[in-house]
Amino acid sequence: MGLTADVAETVQDGFSLAKEGVQLRTDLDLEVVDQRYEVLQKVKELEAMVREEAALRLEAYTQAEVLQQTAGRYLAKLAEGERLLESRVASRRDAAADVTEARYQDMTFRIFRNDALQKYRSAFDLAARYVYLAANAYDFEVNFLRTDQRAGRRFLTDLVRQRNLGQLVDGNPAVGTPGLADSLARMEANWSVLKGRFGVINPQIADTRFSLRKEAYGINDANDAAWRDELKKWRVEDLWAVPEFRRFCRPFAPESLGPQPGLVLRFGTTISFGLNYFGRPLSGGDSAYDPSQFSTKIAKAGIWLSGSDGTQISQTPRVYLVPIGMDVLRSPTGNTLATREWRIVDQVIPVPFPIGQTDLADPDWIPLNDSLGGSFAQVRRYAAMPARHDAGIYAEADLTNDSRLVGRSAWNTEWVLIIPGGTLLNDPEAGLDAFIATVQDVKLYFQTYSYAGD
Repeated sequence: MGLTADVAETVQDGFSLAKEGVQLRTDLDLEVVDQRYEVLQKVKELEAMVREEAALRLEAYTQAEVLQQTAGRYLAKLAEGERLLESRVASRRDAAADVTEARYQDMTFRIFRNDALQKYRSAFDLAARYVYLAANAYDFEVNFLRTDQRAGRRFLTDLVRQRNLGQLVDGNPAVGTPGLADSLARMEANWSVLKGRFGVINPQIADTRFSLRKEAYGINDANDAAWRDELKKWRVEDLWAVPEFRRFCRPFAPESLGPQPGLVLRFGTTISFGLNYFGRPLSGGDSAYDPSQFSTKIAKAGIWLSGSDGTQISQTPRVYLVPIGMDVLRSPTGNTLATREWRIVDQVIPVPFPIGQTDLADPDWIPLNDSLGGSFAQVRRYAAMPARHDAGIYAEADLTNDSRLVGRSAWNTEWVLIIPGGTLLNDPEAGLDAFIATVQDVKLYFQTYSYAGD
C-alpha cells in the first residue's frame, strides 16, 4: 500500500507538471498575441498622425504668419514711440526757449520798474521790522498765554501779513485802516488799559539780598574749606576761552595781552513756592521772591563781597553779572501759575536816520543799508560793574545803578558771574588766590519791581 501510494503520488506530480507546462505555453502564446496587437495599435496611431501632419503644417504656417504680423505691429509702435520722443524733445526745447525769453523779459521788467516803488517796499520792510520788535516787547510785558485772546502772538501773526502802513493821524498810529499803524495803535490802547490793571503804575518795590555761599551752593558759615573748594572749582585760566565772556561781555583788556584768569560762577534762579531764590528748599536765613506776582523784574543790581575789607585785594574790584539763560514769567491770569520762557537777545536797535528828498531821488540809496546807524545782528554786551566790600550793613547806596539789567526778569534759568583776576590785583593769579583766601561770601543785591496781574 505504501508503494502504491508513492506510485500514485508520482503520477499526480507528473500530471501537475504537465498542467503547469500547458499553462506556461498558453500564457506565452497569449503574450505574443498581445504584443502583436499593441504593435498594430501603434502602427494605426502612426498612420493617423501621418494623416494629421498636413493640417498641423498648415497651422504652423498660419502661426508663423501671425508672428510676422505681430512683429510688424511692434516695430510700427516702436517707431511711433520714437517719433513721440523726438516730438517731446522738440516741444521741451521750444518751451525752454519760451521760458528763457519770458524770464529775460521779467528780469528786464524788474530792473526797469519804478524805482520809487522799490524804495517804498524796502522802507516798508524796515518799518515792519521795527513794529515786529515792538510787538515782541509788548508780548514780553503782558506775558499772556497763547490760548488767551489778548496775547501778543496775535499781533505778531497779523504783522507779517500787512502790506501797507495803515493810517496815521498827526503822526500817531490810528485804528481802522489795516496796516502797521493799526497794530501799533491796538497795542498802545491795550497797554494803556492793562498797565493799570496789572499794577504797572504802582509796582511793588523790593530790595533783596542773596548769598551764593549758603543759598546757591548750600555751604554753611562754619565750612570754610568747602567754600574755598567751591571757588576753586569755578576758576578758569583764560576768560577768552569762556564763550559767554567773549559774546556777552565788553573786554577789560585786549586779547593780544594774553590769557586773563578769573572766576566764572554759574547758578540758576527761580521764583517758586517752597524754594529759595536759587531753587533749594527754603530754610532759615534764605530769601525768595513772591510767586503770586506774575512779573518780577530787576531795576538795580549790586554785588557785595563779605569777609573782605579791601586790604588784600583792590577796593574797587569789577565783575560781570550776565543772565545767559531764559527769562521766566508767570501768566498774569488764571490760578495755574503757568509760565512762559523767553530767550532774550539784548540786541542793538539801530536808530534810523531822517530821510529827505535827496535820498529818495538817489538811485543808489537803499533804506536798509543807508538809513540805519548800525546792524540788527549786533548784540549789546555787558560792561563790568563794581563789587562792594560788605560792611555787614545793608545800604541802598551800595546798589549799582546798572541799567543793563533793567527790565530783565529776576527768574532766569542760568546766570554767570565773572570775576576777572586782573581787577583784584595787578598779578591776576595772586589776586584770585587772595580772593579765594579772604572772601567769605559773594552776595547778590537786586532792587526789583513786581506786578500782581489780574
